[in-house]
Amino acid sequence: MKKVTDKSITYTPEFKLEAVKAYEAGKMPMDIFLRAGFDIDTIGRKKPKKNFHRWRNIYAAHGEASLLEEQRGKGGQTASKQLVHRRKTEACRSAHQVARSGE
Repeated sequence: MKKVTDKSITYTPEFKLEAVKAYEAGKMPMDIFLRAGFDIDTIGRKKPKKNFHRWRNIYAAHGEASLLEEQRGKGGQTASKQLVHRRKTEACRSAHQVARSGE
């Protein structure tokens, strides 16, 4: 755990990555959180599963580096939304360049 406030918990990037790898090795989200010392009654029973859903999607779409990068404070966009936006922008630029080269 990196930081805890009344409204949120910030997990270390290393914990996220280790947790996803443990999940891939067959561990259940609740077990991973319990072994890490989290009080499930305090954080909520749904929190491990919700976090894993988000972390697995990010990991599957963008690999290890995406979990190791801090995403908070980056305009409210998830890593996957940022990547989609970058790809669309690059595709538009490429299409524009192709169109201009054919003039």
